[in-house]
Formats: sequence, C-alpha cells, structure tokens
Amino acid sequence: MKKIIFHLTILIISLTSAYAHEDNEERIKFWKEYYNPKVEVSEQNIPSVKITLIKNKPFYQVRTQIKNFTFTPEKNMKNNIPSEGYGKLYINGDYVSRIYSEYHFVKILPVGNNEIKVILSTNLDHDIASNGNVISDDIVYQFPEYTFSEARNQSYNQMIQCEFSETGKILLNKLAKKNMHITESSEHLQCRYDARNDILGPFAKKMTRLQRHYHVVSLQILEKRIQVWKDFENKMINLNQARDMNSSLERDVDKLMQDKIEQLEAMKKDV
Repeated sequence: MKKIIFHLTILIISLTSAYAHEDNEERIKFWKEYYNPKVEVSEQNIPSVKITLIKNKPFYQVRTQIKNFTFTPEKNMKNNIPSEGYGKLYINGDYVSRIYSEYHFVKILPVGNNEIKVILSTNLDHDIASNGNVISDDIVYQFPEYTFSEARNQSYNQMIQCEFSETGKILLNKLAKKNMHITESSEHLQCRYDARNDILGPFAKKMTRLQRHYHVVSLQILEKRIQVWKDFENKMINLNQARDMNSSLERDVDKLMQDKIEQLEAMKKDV
C-alpha cells in the first residue's frame, strides 16, 4: 500500500511539473507577444529596410532606407497598417529612438563592437513581420575604428601591460620567488590570449593567409598552454611535467607554420 501511495505521489508531482513547465512557456510567449506584438504583412509588396552608418566625425548618422513602407509621424497611434509607421533604433540591444526620416543623428557610440539595428513598426507599435520574421536590418561597427596595423599595435601594447601593469608586476614577483617565469602562469597567458583574441574578427579579410593561419594557431596553442598551467596550479601535474608540455606546445607553433608554408608552396606549383 505504501509503495502504491509513493508511486502515485511521484506521478502527481511529475504531471504537475510538466504542466507547470508548459504554463511557464505559455507565460513567456504571452509576455513576449504582449511587449513585442507583431503584425504580419499580407500584401504582395513586402516592406524592407536597409541601414548604413555614415561617419561625420566626431558624430554619426544612421541612414535608414526603406521600400514599400512610409514614415508617418502624423499618424501615430491612429492605425495598425504594416505599410506605414516608423523604425525602432536599437544599439547593443537597448532601445534608443524612433526613426521617422532617412537620416538619424547619433552623438555617442560606446567603445568596442556596436550592434546597430532598426526594426520596422506600425503606428500602434507592432513589429512588422513576414512569415513570422520581424522585418529589420542590423550592422556591427567598431568604435573607435582601427586599421589593421593600429589593431596589432594595440594588441601588442595590451600584451606588454599583461606583464608590466601593477597586477602583472605583483604576479612577476610572486613567480620569481618560486624561480618561475612570468609565462609559467595561466593568469598571464590568459591575459595574452585576451589581448590577441579580438583582432581576427574585424580584420580577418585584411590578413594574408599566413598571418591568419599564424594568428589562429597561436591562439589555439595559447589555450592549450593555459590549460597546462592550470593543471599545474591545481597540482594535477608537477613543474617539470608542465614545463615539458609547455615546451612541446611552443614547438608545435613552428611545426604547424612550416606545414602551412609547404602547403602554400605546393599550391603555387600546382597553379
């Protein structure tokens, strides 16, 4: 009897959890639709939007080009037609302003990569959609804008700071007391990795094939070296083992680069 009651209790709890999960999903769906209602385009002429960023230093303008759509500030809150209304401007996911004209002035952009997005909206603040997809356009802009050489210099300066910042100097002294080098630290290697990691995305097209390959290989080897010194710091391996593994990984960079050079030379001969 006790076993039957126990199993019934488990069954009731399971069913309750399942329904609660479904209810929770329904709530999430409701509130998403409540705060971001959509209107589906039924006409053949589907609206579209294209945005570009115009640099007018020290300021910027977001240019919003639209088709099959009209900006109608005079009709705000008067209708819910998917062919007219305004654009909603977002920067890094945060709502900034309504767009009612082709050019919109932006005074400040945060430092780093910025996602700029415009969503078309009706006069009743409903996102306009086609086949369930919101009609929008987005671009990513890096501020301040760097050339490839400037980005490499910045990366190099950041790596120098890994060692000679106040934090770096404290770490250097701490390791020196153990007769260890600054590079024998997961913290230092992670700092070097972080300094180099963000170059590839914006500048991959400006690198030669060898530069790109070296950059990718170096980052991959750095990740493995970081793990080696984490294992040492967690006392999973001893110092000699860590140094041997680290040296082997450093040699791998040269080997992988030599393999790439030979591959490129072979490709030239085939051509």
